[in-house]
Amino acid sequence: MPRLSFSGFDRDDEAKARQLFEGLGLPGWSVAEEAAADVVLVDLDSMYGQMAWMRGFAPGVLTIGLTQALRADTTYRLEAPLTAAGLAAVLGTIGSAGAAPEPAAPPPAAPVSAPPPPAAPVSAPPPPAAPVSAPPPPSAAPRFAARLAAGSGAFSAQAPGLPELVVDLDRQQFAPGRSLKALLPYANLDPSRIALTPLTPEAAAEALARAGEPQPLARLVWLLALGGGEGRLQGHPPETRFQLDRWPQVEREFPKHFRIATVMLKAPATVEEIAAASGASEAEVADYVNAALAAGHAGVR
Repeated sequence: MPRLSFSGFDRDDEAKARQLFEGLGLPGWSVAEEAAADVVLVDLDSMYGQMAWMRGFAPGVLTIGLTQALRADTTYRLEAPLTAAGLAAVLGTIGSAGAAPEPAAPPPAAPVSAPPPPAAPVSAPPPPAAPVSAPPPPSAAPRFAARLAAGSGAFSAQAPGLPELVVDLDRQQFAPGRSLKALLPYANLDPSRIALTPLTPEAAAEALARAGEPQPLARLVWLLALGGGEGRLQGHPPETRFQLDRWPQVEREFPKHFRIATVMLKAPATVEEIAAASGASEAEVADYVNAALAAGHAGVR
């Protein structure tokens, strides 16, 4: 008998979710505590859902990510807001595959205490601050980002030793392959080393389909801004205060970002203050702030 649990919901939303589930009357299904569940429905668009996801679940547990994002790293994805029809469909798919089968590729647990990305070690001192009036160091990120903002059509990007990147500007989608973090070197690569190949709409659609899970182009803009500053705050003096306007999707490949986002959501703060409160380095915070501003997740206060 498959057992379902709810994770990351506030009290009212969980009560509504339970009511929807009970109204379905699915044979053999029941509600259980998370420790005894075979399937966990996670509200990925909430801070508590992100905390639960970063903490991880027991081996063999199937996960359903409830989210407005176009993709989720959970076993199944369910479009938010939650509806009876959507819940019935995903639970029916799970039920038809057997009660709580072992996932083919369960996502690895990513505890918050995982080591930071190697690009910005915590022990390294932050790079010297550049004058506010000085332009950022030479980087492919602004030029590549400008290509995304001003262009149209579709193309593939390929650089030596890096995954192929497929971008469809008309559909506002891109295909990053298995790892978003693996594309970070594109941010600061010499543009002459990036081979761009125009794609017809048909070829772009096929390339995106081959990638499996096309993602919103905004995530690529976010990534290029994350790597483009190389640990330096771009376009703002050090005393500027920033705050997140909403809780963004936290990328599991960047575990420090969860703590940074939590601090930035509470109150306006400078890069130095955010670093002190989150335990991240100022370089990591500067990169995250650059990306959050580029993606429209944060503002100056």
